[in-house]
Amino acid sequence: MPSFFDVQGLIFNATQQGRAIAAGESAAATDIQLLVQLQARYYGQQPARSSWLPAAYACSPLDAGYKGSEEVLDSLVVRSAYAYDAAHPAGASLNDLLVDQGNSLPLPPKPAPNQMPYAPVLRLRQAPSQVGPQQFVVRYRLTNGEIYTARTPVFTVR
Repeated sequence: MPSFFDVQGLIFNATQQGRAIAAGESAAATDIQLLVQLQARYYGQQPARSSWLPAAYACSPLDAGYKGSEEVLDSLVVRSAYAYDAAHPAGASLNDLLVDQGNSLPLPPKPAPNQMPYAPVLRLRQAPSQVGPQQFVVRYRLTNGEIYTARTPVFTVR
């Protein structure tokens, strides 16, 4: 995979059993996965070669000063447009209720600068205090100042 990337957008989906949850549907909190999907453009460190080279060839090693992409996660915050429970009114951060499914750690991690973009699959650690509508909103901020936001459809969480 190419060494550098440029984040250009964000998609945020709520899924249940591998299928996107549509607006108006209902899902149990324990079955919900929140997927952060970055839209990124990947590129290599070296400029393109002339067309006379074969399709596959060996690349020279990375320069000693290579530090990976400069687009590093600064913060990732997930909120709901609706009250979740008494401690999480509408618009409050839900990060303390979320776990990264890939490593079972709470949010947000701090990846190293040369890692690929962080795009977690999140799980809720507890159900809301009442059955009702929820719409999750993610704010993804990079250290270079870029901010991306996206939201799920409104659906019922039980």
